[in-house]
Amino acid sequence: MSDTSVYIAIIANRVSSQAHPVCTGINSVGFFIGIKMICVKCRIDKPVTDFYKRNNKAGRYGICKICRRKDVKAYRLANIEKVKTYLIINTGKIKERKKAYRLRNLERMKKNEKAYRLANPEKIKAKNRKRRALKYGIGHKPYTDTYIFERDNWTCGICGERINRRLKYPNPKSKSIDHIIPLVKGGADAPVNLQATHLRCNMKKNTNSGGQLRLIG
Repeated sequence: MSDTSVYIAIIANRVSSQAHPVCTGINSVGFFIGIKMICVKCRIDKPVTDFYKRNNKAGRYGICKICRRKDVKAYRLANIEKVKTYLIINTGKIKERKKAYRLRNLERMKKNEKAYRLANPEKIKAKNRKRRALKYGIGHKPYTDTYIFERDNWTCGICGERINRRLKYPNPKSKSIDHIIPLVKGGADAPVNLQATHLRCNMKKNTNSGGQLRLIG
């Protein structure tokens, strides 16, 4: 099918459905400059990439990704027990489906995951902290690095000297966070058990006591 035929088909589909794509322009050689769709729920004109793919005339769902996610979230909240039962019964199928999807989209997912980590460093740290606390079977209370340093007025809890916030790892005087009672000895991963330190001071304490070292880049 030629590009012109595709364009005619899209315009024809527009007449028969509220959510069919609309071509916003064709260049001199017939390629689409941009295609948009109107979400049947929020009624906002959005790029076609804002709609999940589907095997229908438009090739996309009529509801945009944002509205669809809201609908899924609302359904899950309204049917908690039903969703739990489904997940338990279909655990194996869900794992296989996720595995197959990841294999098909490995490079794209790696790229997206890297971009997310760079854009959300605090969220990634919070997730890793929670996982580590579960591993050691200890208490965990959410916190951010900034909160600990500001609370301690950027002063090392071991040597008592000021911490230069501009210095970066692996500078010996760069910032670090120390678990006063190490995790391996049952200390909680919570603000009450944390103190701001210099990297050097933290490493020295860790070496002498066999404690838990936490590095901050």
